[in-house]
Amino acid sequence: MNFALAEIAAAFPCRIIGALSQDALAGVSTDTRRVQPGELFVALRGDVYDGHEFVLAALAKGAVALLVDHHYVEQQEQLPRGTFIIVDDTLKAYQQLARFYRNKLSPTVVALTGSAGKTTCKEFIHAVLSEKYSVHRNARSFNNHVGVPATLLELTPQHQILVTELGTSHFGEIANLSFLVQPDVCLLLNIGYAHLEFLNDLDGVARAKMEIFAHAAADNIAIYNADDALLSRQIFPSAEKMTFAIKAPADVRAGDIRCDERACYAFTVRNAPFQLAIPGRHNVYNALAAIAVGLQFKVPLARMAAAIARVTAVEHRMTVLHRRDVTIIDDAYNANPGSCAVALETLADFQIGAGGRRIAVIGDMLELGDCSQREHEKLAAVAQQNNVDALFLYGDASAATAERAKQLPFLYVGHFKGQSDLAAELAGFLSRGDVVLVKGSRAMHMENVVHALMDGEK
Repeated sequence: MNFALAEIAAAFPCRIIGALSQDALAGVSTDTRRVQPGELFVALRGDVYDGHEFVLAALAKGAVALLVDHHYVEQQEQLPRGTFIIVDDTLKAYQQLARFYRNKLSPTVVALTGSAGKTTCKEFIHAVLSEKYSVHRNARSFNNHVGVPATLLELTPQHQILVTELGTSHFGEIANLSFLVQPDVCLLLNIGYAHLEFLNDLDGVARAKMEIFAHAAADNIAIYNADDALLSRQIFPSAEKMTFAIKAPADVRAGDIRCDERACYAFTVRNAPFQLAIPGRHNVYNALAAIAVGLQFKVPLARMAAAIARVTAVEHRMTVLHRRDVTIIDDAYNANPGSCAVALETLADFQIGAGGRRIAVIGDMLELGDCSQREHEKLAAVAQQNNVDALFLYGDASAATAERAKQLPFLYVGHFKGQSDLAAELAGFLSRGDVVLVKGSRAMHMENVVHALMDGEK
């Protein structure tokens, strides 16, 4: 990385014990399992692990310096031999270091947020912009107070553009992330029922997402979904606005929308044809958002189409697997009412042969607060509307879905308190031609059901 240890003192207030090298750091790490020689190790305190417990391991692996807090130093009779950078709060210092490094390299920053689709959209944007530029993006779903700084600190002088997701579950979080990345392009995908336990209602979700503009560039460009009623009502503090949509008039609008037997969509934008390799109509919106970004950076439509066609599903996000003669749609990464609805719509889009059935395996949708029972009850009707034949439900909150579903004409409704019981029952229920959707909130670990099904094939 283009950063020397000696520059640390300019990034945040600190006390230093030991020598600060003028040589470039090999990198910055918060995980001793991945520390490389020549890196700075940052000891973060978390709910499960405390990085200060791994200081000796970091030194043994060749860390050239350690960022620690005063509490650690006060607890040591004698510090291990090495260079220590001592601060009040290592997380805050880590974030300040990341912002300092972002400003040193000064890439153009595209930041995106929304209640669903961020990671897939990020992959589309990265593919589109990489047709013309050197682009860095956040890994997986590294979109929080730790993941965003990690992404910034992975930048190199060769990177012209950074594409990063900004996630949230509480007010103020996106504002803080905006302070770190200082976006030039602010992309808003959608506003949905997510994290209502902390954000109260849809207006609260919208308010939290609009924090993306808190520290955006003065001449920032806003790109947003014109089909989203809440987004369309927002006042954007931007020098330029650009919209994308399927239904509403928009700067980037999909036409001639078609779906194949695998639930993958094709469409046109300004007469240019696009084909998605990832299932789901909702991914048309993610692609349109990426096309809008590409147009801002003057990437030709034909090159965008080629790039988007190459993008495949990120793990546990509309990943299509096959178990003997059964198709499994692994969308287990996360769930809220909106993302469950579009996942069920995608299940309905899959063509099934004679004797095949549509089966939804759904774990609890968490962090819905007072809306939880209502939203879980509504899910039963959404499943019925999308021609689901059987429901396998897991978790305490999903009991409300099961109770409501049993009043509807499903072929099968099962509610389980254990995943192993669910997986065993499901494996015995499956028959040739079935299509199975697996989905649930992150903490429900519904990917375990997918693994059980796939392992059962061996």
